[in-house]
Amino acid sequence: MDKWFNNNNFAKILALAVSLLLWAMVHSNDVTPTPTTNTSIEPRAIDNVKIEAYGIDSSKYVLTSMSETEVEMQVRGQRSVLTSVFTDEYKVRLDLSNVSPGTTTLPLSHVVPKGVEFVSMEPSSVTVTIEELSSQNFEVNVVTTGTPADGYAAGTPVITPNEPVKVTLPVSQLAAVGKVQGTVNIDGATENVTEKKVKLAAYDLEGKEIEGAVIEPAAVSVDIPITEEFAKVPLKIKYEGQLPEGLTLAKVDSNVSEVTLFGSQEAIVGIESYSGVTLDLSALTEAGTETIKADLTPPSGFEKIEPSSVVLTVTVVASDESSISEKLIRNVPVTLQEPGGSFTATITRPQSANKDITVSGPRDMLDNVDASDIKLVADARNLKEGNHVVALQVEAPDYVTVKSSSADLKISVQVKDDSKETSTTPVEPETKPDEDSKVETPDQGSEENTDTGSSDGNNDETTESESEQNDSSAGANFSSP
Repeated sequence: MDKWFNNNNFAKILALAVSLLLWAMVHSNDVTPTPTTNTSIEPRAIDNVKIEAYGIDSSKYVLTSMSETEVEMQVRGQRSVLTSVFTDEYKVRLDLSNVSPGTTTLPLSHVVPKGVEFVSMEPSSVTVTIEELSSQNFEVNVVTTGTPADGYAAGTPVITPNEPVKVTLPVSQLAAVGKVQGTVNIDGATENVTEKKVKLAAYDLEGKEIEGAVIEPAAVSVDIPITEEFAKVPLKIKYEGQLPEGLTLAKVDSNVSEVTLFGSQEAIVGIESYSGVTLDLSALTEAGTETIKADLTPPSGFEKIEPSSVVLTVTVVASDESSISEKLIRNVPVTLQEPGGSFTATITRPQSANKDITVSGPRDMLDNVDASDIKLVADARNLKEGNHVVALQVEAPDYVTVKSSSADLKISVQVKDDSKETSTTPVEPETKPDEDSKVETPDQGSEENTDTGSSDGNNDETTESESEQNDSSAGANFSSP
């Protein structure tokens, strides 16, 4: 190594290398840099920048129109900055804090991201219209969309609270409000809609929703009854004709015990049973079991019945083979035939106007007999004023025999002449006391009859009624027409 340093040529080479290195280091700062800064600044257009309005007193005024809602902004900056900024960082604002109702032109302000230079925007101002707000009360209407499930109907919506609501709008729009309405979807509903929160909206006279309407309260609670449009009722079989002598109807079975009737709510409320099947006993000529199919038709007021037919299994036996039993049917209602005119009749005993009736017949047939199969009729059409005992007429199926005694088939009826109670009291004529007493005697006698039933007239009427009862007691049981 010492030999190299002592060598003159090596020392010259080393000195040259060091000199070149030092020259390169010194002259590296003198090299003119590439003008990257100036060439990276570029313009850019930012389209569709939305104008943000602020400062308006929303309790008093509303911005109803603005000539432009968006602007085009011209900016510039380094490409790296421009490409790293999101469009929504560019803001254009409109100050409405000092505006009053009317139309005016206002300047726009801008906000650009850091590192971006704002150049211009188009437009730089906008024309706005400010209107004063006004309020008015409107009744709430709720409508339904869709239809309930088959066999169901929707009732009238019940709104809570059922009070007017306040609608706030610009004066020009408030005059166009036609209704405030909420909508409830009941498509396929099978049960009541309860406490459904319904949002309200304001609509113009053409049924179009008015945007921006402030409604207080904004929603109401709605209940909508969903009711069945069908009723399931017992099947009642009627009978006509007579069996041949020596035969007895032992049993009638149906493959269904009830039917479903589809109709209006008014019709459904009034129906208790379906008696559209009639069995002609005269067609049964011998003992045995026979199957009979009967078609069903909906009664008046109903659209459909299900099933559309029933199958009856009828058993007829010889009379000496029939098993007869008795049954007490309680609370059979009495139908009172009124006298008409100014006379009215009232059942005084029994007070419930119902009677318990004992019937007999084939054991299996009696199982299906109830109060709806028995009809008791009291004829008061020809009775005079006063108290009367009236014999009951009994209507029952042919296969049933009424076992109640004649005493059980009587009721007490009171007949009154309403014209005496409602007529204006006449001016008393100037008559002698004896004449006055003669005029009042019949009324007093009638009152005594009402209390004691001892007058001759009433005794005759009672005797007549009892005579009618004795005449009808033997034939009190007859078939229903």
